[in-house]
Amino acid sequence: MVEKDKVRILLLCGTIAVFTLLATSAFACSCVPPPPEVKTARDLEQWKRSDAIFEGTVKHVELDWVFRDAKVGDLVPADLDQDEPTLQVTFDTPRFYKGAERMDVSLTTGIGGGDCGFDFEIGKQYLTYAFADSSGHLSTGICSGTERLDYSQSALSYLRGEQVVSGTPKQNTEISPTKLCGHVVSTGMDVTGSQLFLFRIGNKSPIPTEEAEVAHDGSFCFVGARPGSYYLAFMNRDDSPTSFVWFPGTTKTSDASRVVLKGGQTHSDLTFIVQPETTVSVSGTVLVHDKSALPAGCKVLLLSVDPLSVLVTYEKDVEPSGSFEFPHVLPGKYWAFVGVDNSDAAPHWLARKAEVDVNSAVSDLSLELVQK
Repeated sequence: MVEKDKVRILLLCGTIAVFTLLATSAFACSCVPPPPEVKTARDLEQWKRSDAIFEGTVKHVELDWVFRDAKVGDLVPADLDQDEPTLQVTFDTPRFYKGAERMDVSLTTGIGGGDCGFDFEIGKQYLTYAFADSSGHLSTGICSGTERLDYSQSALSYLRGEQVVSGTPKQNTEISPTKLCGHVVSTGMDVTGSQLFLFRIGNKSPIPTEEAEVAHDGSFCFVGARPGSYYLAFMNRDDSPTSFVWFPGTTKTSDASRVVLKGGQTHSDLTFIVQPETTVSVSGTVLVHDKSALPAGCKVLLLSVDPLSVLVTYEKDVEPSGSFEFPHVLPGKYWAFVGVDNSDAAPHWLARKAEVDVNSAVSDLSLELVQK
């Protein structure tokens, strides 16, 4: 199972837990992508099963996730299979080929990493094939045929009633693949097997755009990332993150340097400095509002408030007594809540969202479960 799939499954569980904790099989996007160009009308027939077909420019992309959007103190579902995070995409002045025309159109897609979500970029033009739910809201994904407009010329010709030109669509240097390589340098810390992540600047999905592993000699290489501006992050390979560093070697998001990738170019001289970090313990108690017994399968989750540091997340089982303890947590501000990993009991419980500043050891964190 690829690392992105692990992250995505934990997100679908209603929170972003440490993705290296999950070693079981995950849902993955399994579909046969549409051909890169449409040569005949027959090739387009399967795409015409969509409820809306339009071309347009992406105006906004926003993450929609009930837990993140809830205020501290609000009740959120404790069901770890409810309220999946999604991306809401808005297009400006679309041109419709099927479906009700409108000046603006919004649709839903997945966050990526195994849920078939399509990676839309703000300001780019797309030919979109969308499907409507019972309320008429549209959604799309990588299995629908949706693609950048400059890779959809044959399909556009067919939709516009023009002559379909066969052949391979011309390459666009703006979206040609790149190669980014370098070395992780550390003193007093074994970085072998640790993970590096690229986060495309402007991408609202919490899923890293690309991931790579640090080799035994400290080297790493990303191959095939899209041109653009990125933040590069390092995370150790322990069960819980005890090191999370931004390039060129800072723990502060505000001090992270951008890495600019240009189409078709190889960048091979990055030096990423990583030093051991100090961690502290976080412990406390889970309480039930009516003092009834805890349901089976309770977990406490700590999620970094920093939207760029969502991988700095911790998950721990709750003891029958209600106590829990995280022995090693990186300093920072976290959201905390209780999840119920029990398919029978989970829908009957809500958790109160809390916030905790972890600057030193925390021993009295109190979290609440509420029975519906």
